[in-house]
Amino acid sequence: MTVLRLYVTPASPWVRRVVVSILELGIRDRFDFVQTKWPHSWATQGVAHSRDFTDATPVQRIPALVAGDLRLVESHAICDYINGALGGFRLLARDGEARWRALADISIANAIIEAQVSRRAELLRVESERSSDFIDKMRQRSLRCFGVLERRSADFGSDFDLAQITIAIACGYHDWRYAADGWREIAPKLAAWFDAVSQRPSMRATEPAETPQS
Repeated sequence: MTVLRLYVTPASPWVRRVVVSILELGIRDRFDFVQTKWPHSWATQGVAHSRDFTDATPVQRIPALVAGDLRLVESHAICDYINGALGGFRLLARDGEARWRALADISIANAIIEAQVSRRAELLRVESERSSDFIDKMRQRSLRCFGVLERRSADFGSDFDLAQITIAIACGYHDWRYAADGWREIAPKLAAWFDAVSQRPSMRATEPAETPQS
C-alpha cells in the first residue's frame, strides 16, 4: 500500500479541509503528513522551501499531495482525488443532482475561505502598505456568503459530506481570525449547526493553530 505524502500547516483552512476529509473517511494511515513552515513574509514574498516541497508543488502553496508520480497542488483537486480514488465517493456524489447541489454550497464556502486567506495576507503587510478598502471588501464578501449559507442550513443533511466539511472549516476559521466581525449574529442557525459539528473528532483534532515560521 502506497503511503501518500501530504504537505500541511495547522493554520491553513485549505489544509484543514483536506485533513478533515481524510479523518472522516478513516484513511489517516494512508498518509504521511509533512509540516511546512511559513514566515509572515509569505503574504508578499517568496519563501525558501525544501527541494522536495518545491518538487511537489512548483506553485509553493499548501496543501500539496504526492501520490506516486501524481502531484496535486490545491485543495479542490486533492479532495476530489481522496473522495474518488480512496473514499468510494462517500463525501461527494460522483454525478447527478446531489453532486451539483453540494458543489453549489462548496462554491460559497470556498469563496469565504478565499476571502479569509486574502484578508490575512493583506493584514500581514506592513501597516502603511495595507489597503483598508480591500480588507473591508473581503470582510463584506465573507459576511454576505455566511448570510447565504444561513438560508441553506435548514437543508443540511445528516451526512458530514464535503460540502458540510468545507462550510464548517469556513466557520471555524472565521471564529479563529475574525470573530469580531459578528458572523454568528448574521447567521445564528448556521452558527448553532457549526457548534454541533465542531465536536466531531475530525474537527476537534484539526482546530487551527499558528503556523511554525522557522
